[in-house]
Amino acid sequence: MGKNLRKLLAVVFAATLAAGILALAGCSSPNATSESTSNSSEASAPSTQTVTDMVGRTVEVPGEVDKVIGVGASSLRMICYMQAADKVVGVEKSEQEDSVTCAYRHVNHDTFAKLPVIGEGGSKGVTANEEAIIAAAPQVIIANLDKDSADSLQQKTNIPVVCVTMSDIVFDQKLYDNITLLGKVLGKEDRGQELIGYMKDTEKDLQDRTANVQKKTAYAAGVSFRGGHGFSGTEAGFAPFSICNITNIADAGHDSGCFDIDLEAVTAAQPDYVFIEGGNLGLVKEDVVANPDYFNNLKAIKDGNVFSLVSYRFYATNVELAIANCYHVGSCVYPDQFSDIDSAKKLDEITNFFLGAPLSQDLAAEGLSFQKYDLMAM
Repeated sequence: MGKNLRKLLAVVFAATLAAGILALAGCSSPNATSESTSNSSEASAPSTQTVTDMVGRTVEVPGEVDKVIGVGASSLRMICYMQAADKVVGVEKSEQEDSVTCAYRHVNHDTFAKLPVIGEGGSKGVTANEEAIIAAAPQVIIANLDKDSADSLQQKTNIPVVCVTMSDIVFDQKLYDNITLLGKVLGKEDRGQELIGYMKDTEKDLQDRTANVQKKTAYAAGVSFRGGHGFSGTEAGFAPFSICNITNIADAGHDSGCFDIDLEAVTAAQPDYVFIEGGNLGLVKEDVVANPDYFNNLKAIKDGNVFSLVSYRFYATNVELAIANCYHVGSCVYPDQFSDIDSAKKLDEITNFFLGAPLSQDLAAEGLSFQKYDLMAM
């Protein structure tokens, strides 16, 4: 009997020990789950990164940005170039106005028209609405502002402000630096490199085509700046001429920039070609009607070398339209070197790359197409 009792006690002890082990395992399981959840939560917490913006400010921004706004000329354009229009949560009032010569607005008009307004913008200058910006809750503000204005906006909204800057020069390292900065901020580094690569390849293509040409002279008329201009409105350092190895008669005495030229200077220079911004053709026609003798004495007009341009400045430079103008100018002045280029098709290729849509037909519907003009017959 004693022997049987000992066996029974051994069995009971073993069962009790097993139950205790199971109980301990059960108690430890919630702790393990809690620790795992805690670690997972820490891993998914948003990180931050520090960037130096284009005016030299050091700004801490989220590591992942899903909500953004653009303030000031070119900010929203650059966001669209970066294929980040889907991240935009508010726009300046001027950005809701559709205009095909402001190509990024035109392509995204239906989207922008539905977004909250976060300020005025446009030609009258930047007037940010801090309360509306806070309500839109962007994680980052991309802004074309000076340092003090950016610091003030960031302080008032408690939202990081990253400054961009733009140049009227189409193929420009400053532009590439802006693209690199936005690629980092928006998590679009690959797109940024794609943009820079495309532009550098395009610049080289234009330069290679015109490297060994017998150089021609040209004049850009009806160039818009602070509004429309007639025949005297022109620009020194005009990008389509510079990149295509064409002598711009407006460069004489001017480094760069738009101005009204003395018309006698055009007569004296007698450019081989004249290009007119299509949007100001009506103003140029008025000049021709008022002074037909002057225009009859211009060599380019007598030779039939007058062509259209697509206006490419609207709330700063629309880079894609400027590049399309470069190819059109090259094909008109140096047709042998650009024999493979159809200007309208090239325009569509370029706008597709930058904005995801062909625009030649939309521009043509507004009277803006690449063509030859006979000014004296109009």
